Amino acid sequence: MGQRLSRREKVEEGGDECVHEVNPRTSVTSTKHKAKIRPRPDETPAGTGEGRQEKGREKTKKNRRFPSLLCCLSHPKSTGAQDEQGEVDQDADSGPSIRCSDDQTSLQDIICTVEDNDHQEASSSRPEDYISAEDQLMEDQDSPVTLSEGESVSQLLRELDCNEITRIQDHICWKYDIGKKMGEGGFGSVFEGTRYKDGLSVAVKLAAKTENMPYISLPDHPSPVPLEVALTIMANQGPSCSQIIELLDWQDHPDQYIMVLERPSPCVDMQIFWEYNGHLFSEELARHFMWQAIDAAVVCCSRGVFHRDIKMPNLLVNTETLEVKLIDFGCGDLLKSSSYKTYSGTAMYCPPEYFEKGEYHGKEATVWSLGVLLFAMITSLFPDSSDISLMDADVWFQPGFSDECCRFIRGCLKSNPEQRLLLEEMLFHDWFEVPL
Repeated sequence: MGQRLSRREKVEEGGDECVHEVNPRTSVTSTKHKAKIRPRPDETPAGTGEGRQEKGREKTKKNRRFPSLLCCLSHPKSTGAQDEQGEVDQDADSGPSIRCSDDQTSLQDIICTVEDNDHQEASSSRPEDYISAEDQLMEDQDSPVTLSEGESVSQLLRELDCNEITRIQDHICWKYDIGKKMGEGGFGSVFEGTRYKDGLSVAVKLAAKTENMPYISLPDHPSPVPLEVALTIMANQGPSCSQIIELLDWQDHPDQYIMVLERPSPCVDMQIFWEYNGHLFSEELARHFMWQAIDAAVVCCSRGVFHRDIKMPNLLVNTETLEVKLIDFGCGDLLKSSSYKTYSGTAMYCPPEYFEKGEYHGKEATVWSLGVLLFAMITSLFPDSSDISLMDADVWFQPGFSDECCRFIRGCLKSNPEQRLLLEEMLFHDWFEVPL
């Protein structure tokens, strides 16, 4: 009957729909940013590789939904949840557009070299061409879910070739006890695991390969490495950053690659944590989480990694310590100073300059996505065009939140990327200094 929908209803009704060929001149509103993951079936393995140095023994804990700390956190009321999942990509030969994750882009051949002194043997399966990281659609992982009782190892084995596992003596699956499925995304699945050697709790990720999946070269490796694996390794180079998930082991196969990652316990992804807090965070809790997310983004960029998909489902929260870890580099790329003309990631976090000009820069896009993240944390909404107009006029505010917090968000969500906060200066903003 012509009734106008609220922005919350628009996000809930349209936030997970897949769209095709969006005009780059389209205004950036929540109704225009629609996309969703279309899972691809995982395929079969056969190859070799090794991962980072193994950690010492850690005590295995059972995952708990939430301890008593939730009773201490504020639970403001809110109706409806955000659906942040989705991927968008760009055809290299046409104008900027959003595409389903089933589509593939044309690729430009290039050999990229990065440093990693800790990594050992790389994949024995060599691609015919070394692919540019920018021109390839990568993975967007869904929020973790739990299988019903009885679904565990058998489900994993259906995704692997059992004959191949028994034939390959050093297959990675011999090292770990595989448990329940934790989550499933566009190109892979994540399972609970325990390392036989010392009982360490791990997460085992199986990622299906696309036809022309990009590989890059790493020092000390005889063969190129899958891009997601390489980016995860690069993000962990140098001094340890507790806000970035660590890759413990990996192995490459013709149709997929397997990654073994640390599994903090007890923890859930931030989207679930946010939902259990009534779909809103207090300013104090939002600031605590944002400091860690920004720190992870700054460290990644300083090490040449452009994550490109920082959002609540890609941030793990330890429910006892409230420590945050950035996960899933499947939509990432090597950071470069020139502009990107393709976009892979979650549509609601895509910077407006991509729609207006068909290009964007890595650090400015990261600042934008961090602004969207904070906006969603404290409003339970994604910013629409009216919000962005208020940001540009420097008059947007959120009742109940400090002036410093609102100024911080306005600094992140300027439609002109040159007017946004600098990524390296975000942690020095007044918002992180004032008592709450």
